[in-house]
Amino acid sequence: MSNAHLWKRAFGLLALALLTQPVWAQDATAPAGRDERAARLETLLAAQQRQIETLQQQVAAAAQQDTDKARVEQMKQQIREVLSEREFRESLMPATTQAGYDQGFYIRSSDDKFLMKFNGQWQFRWTHYGTRSANRYLAPGFRRHDRTGFDIVRMNLDISGHAYDKDLTYFLEFGSAAPNGYDTVLNYGWVNYRFRDEFQVRAGLFRVKSTRANVTSNARYQMVESPTMDAVFGLNDGLGVEFWGQLAEKKVEYYLDVVNSADNPATQTITNDEDLYTRGRDNTPAILARLVWHALSGATRQPLPDPAAHFATWSDIEHHTEPALDLGFHYVFNQDEYAGTMRIPFPRKTFFQPGGFGLTSSDGLQINQFGVDAGFKYMGFSATGEYVIRLLDVRNADRAPFTPLYQLTGDSSTNAQHGAYVQCGYFLPIPGWEDKFEVTARVGGVSTLAGGQEGTWEYAGGLNYFIKGHRVKLQTDVVKVSEVPISNPTWSLANVNDDALIWRVQLQVAF
Repeated sequence: MSNAHLWKRAFGLLALALLTQPVWAQDATAPAGRDERAARLETLLAAQQRQIETLQQQVAAAAQQDTDKARVEQMKQQIREVLSEREFRESLMPATTQAGYDQGFYIRSSDDKFLMKFNGQWQFRWTHYGTRSANRYLAPGFRRHDRTGFDIVRMNLDISGHAYDKDLTYFLEFGSAAPNGYDTVLNYGWVNYRFRDEFQVRAGLFRVKSTRANVTSNARYQMVESPTMDAVFGLNDGLGVEFWGQLAEKKVEYYLDVVNSADNPATQTITNDEDLYTRGRDNTPAILARLVWHALSGATRQPLPDPAAHFATWSDIEHHTEPALDLGFHYVFNQDEYAGTMRIPFPRKTFFQPGGFGLTSSDGLQINQFGVDAGFKYMGFSATGEYVIRLLDVRNADRAPFTPLYQLTGDSSTNAQHGAYVQCGYFLPIPGWEDKFEVTARVGGVSTLAGGQEGTWEYAGGLNYFIKGHRVKLQTDVVKVSEVPISNPTWSLANVNDDALIWRVQLQVAF
C-alpha cells in the first residue's frame, strides 16, 4: 500500500470523528437513551483512533522501506564500481578451476575463458583375410596362406577446448595403432577462430573435406571400416588453412581447404635437394572445396544441436520420426610436380598376364576430382550413397622427368577413374532393443580407364550391437573384394589384385 493511500485513509477517519462531535451536544435534552448512544460513539472513536495509529505505523514502515531500498541500490552500484577494477577483483576473488565429466573429462577455469577436454578411443579388431594362394602380380613363385589375428587399429587420445575466448577453439589427437607400428604420432592438430557462424578459419593439420566417407569420424562408422572406394578417392589429411562457415540457419555448410599436398601432410617446405623427392613438397598447393546442404532435418526422439548433427553418423541411431536428407558435393585440384603424395591405381600391361591393377604415384599429374553424395534417415533406416570421378592429366609425357603413369601405360591422354557405393542400415524393431541391433549392407566399385579398363566390385554385410551408442559398440562384417585396387592395412587390404574375402569383428570403447 502506497504512502499517499495510507494518509488519505487516515484523514478520512479523522474527519469522520470530528463530524460526530456536534451530535453529543445536540443530545443534551434527549431522553435517557442518550448515555447509551454516547457510549457507542466513544467506543467507535476509540477504535478509529487505534486504526489511525496503526496506519501511521504502516506509513512510517513504508517510508523506511523506501529509504532502505535506496541505500541498497546505492551500495550495489558502489560494489559494481569496485569489482570493475580487474586487479582488485583478482586479489579479492582469485580464479579457480572446475573439473568433471561432460561428454569427456574436462578442466575449466571459473570465468569459463579456458576449457580443456579429454576424450579417448580404442578399437580392438579381429580379422580373417582369405585370398588366393597365388597373386600373379607379385613376385614369381610367391605364395601365401590366409591370415588371421588381432590388432589395435586405433588407440587415440583427443584434447580439445577453447582458450581466452569461446570463439578460439583447438583440437589435438595423438594416435598409436597397428598400421604405424604402435608408434605414437600426431594425427591432428589445429586451431579454429569463429568470427561468426558464417565465417570461420582453421589452421594446422586436419581432415580435408573430400568424400563424405572421408569426413565422417571413424568413431562413428556404420560398418567396421569405410567403403573400399574411399581408400582410393578419400584424401585423408592435409596441412594448411581451411575457410568454412554455416549459412541459412546452419542448413548450408561450405569448406575451402588450401593445403601443402593431398593425402600426405608429412611433406616439408624447406628440404635439401636430396630429400626433396622423399620428404619435400612442390610449389603448388592442393585445393579442396566441399558444399553440404542439410535439406531435411526431421524430428528425433532427442533434440539435436544443429542440422549437421543429423548426419554425424550414417546410422539412424537418433531414430528419426520424420525424414532427414543430406546432399553434398566436393571438388579437388592437385597439380603434383614431383612430390608424388597420392597413390594412383592403373590397369597393368604385361605381356604374359594382361589385366589387373598397378599402383603408381601422382608425380607429374594434374588431378581434378569431382564427387556427389547423399544421406537419408527415417524410422531406423539409413542410406548413404556417393559417386566420384577423377580426371588425370599427364603433364610431362614427352619430356623429363617423365610422368610415372605415362611410363607404365604409354598413355598421355587425359584419363578418368570412377568410384561409387551405396550403403544401408536398419535397426531391428525388437521391443525394448529398438536402438541396439542394426543390420548393414554395402555394394560399391572402382574403375580405372587409363590405357584400358580395369575394375573391382565390393560386397559387404554386417551387424552392429550398440551397447552404449557409439561409445561402446561391437561390430562385425564380411566383405568380398573381387580385385583389390589399393593396399591399405586399415581397410584390411593386403595386396593389390588380391581376390579377398574379409571377416572382421571389432570392439570400440570411447569416452
